[in-house]
Amino acid sequence: MRILPDLPDLHILPAEALRPHEHHEDRRAAPLAEALRREGVLRNPPIVLPLSGHEERYVVLDGANRTTAFQQLGLKYVLAQVVHPGDNQVGVETWNHAVLGMTEDELLAGLRGMGEAEIQESDAEQATADMIQRSALAYLSLRSDRVVSVAATVPDLRSRVAGLNRLVNAYQSRGRIERTNAATVAEVERAFPAAAGLVVFLAFTVQDIVDAVAEGLLLPAGLTRFIISPRALRVNYPLQALALEESREAKEQALTRWVHERVVQRKVRYYAEATYLFDE
Repeated sequence: MRILPDLPDLHILPAEALRPHEHHEDRRAAPLAEALRREGVLRNPPIVLPLSGHEERYVVLDGANRTTAFQQLGLKYVLAQVVHPGDNQVGVETWNHAVLGMTEDELLAGLRGMGEAEIQESDAEQATADMIQRSALAYLSLRSDRVVSVAATVPDLRSRVAGLNRLVNAYQSRGRIERTNAATVAEVERAFPAAAGLVVFLAFTVQDIVDAVAEGLLLPAGLTRFIISPRALRVNYPLQALALEESREAKEQALTRWVHERVVQRKVRYYAEATYLFDE
């Protein structure tokens, strides 16, 4: 048998124990549920982190739509990869939003209609400082070479999350979002030449997200991207094994045997280097 590093921590968890950190997207969850039903396997397990101080509750870091799809299929148990705080397994990046399907003027008009925020002319450096000082939710890099700050008082995590939901809803309901790590609209023009503008957010920490879930808050969809190492991909675990009328303990034992067999048969491959997959 080949010697592999420690394998990802895979477990069978009650679906009701999983708590999403962001709103799910109906347009993505429904096709996922249909794909799961059609293919009969779970390719990529959701990534979850134990919520301390709560009786077996987990924060879903990655896989909110997959978790919703499981619920739509009526499955009581989910195969998930469990990561743990403090062991350098987890990092988080914040996506920015390229806004498509509307003009710059329409984008600004929608944000002015939020009611609890003010659009102010600014620059990237000042707007970033305002976000750090909790006097702004985000800023916009516009095609007209303008930068405008979405000013709002957000003294705590609850008000910040509520404000971000209002902000994203203001343009998501009228247009389309593409996630990007670009910081200016000029950087995304080649990929999205029709973008009305780029919404730039302040980064979240993993603890921010855990605290938000503990308070019963949900972030807007498409804001966070988690960096997990190691990460289990293309597991292709049969949904039939999750649906069997047997105890959770029996399901865990079956999973352990299944993983062992995959390793013995040399069907588990470990990539130590950064890897790009072109068939997703």
